Amino acid sequence: MRALRKAIIRRRKIHVDLPEEIHRKLRVKAALEDVSMQAFVARVVAKAVKDVPVPAGGNHRSRKEG
Repeated sequence: MRALRKAIIRRRKIHVDLPEEIHRKLRVKAALEDVSMQAFVARVVAKAVKDVPVPAGGNHRSRKEG
């Protein structure tokens, strides 16, 4: 029997510094939608960048990578 392979989705972490009031509102909004703050932010960011073209070849680098 062949093992099922899941698609590997590479993930990256970022740090977001928020004012306390925004953090509180984010926490409440995520709770109202019954999701984690991380899941909520990931969904909002994904929606915000869905139409942004990504350069072919993957030659873009973050500052941390070098």
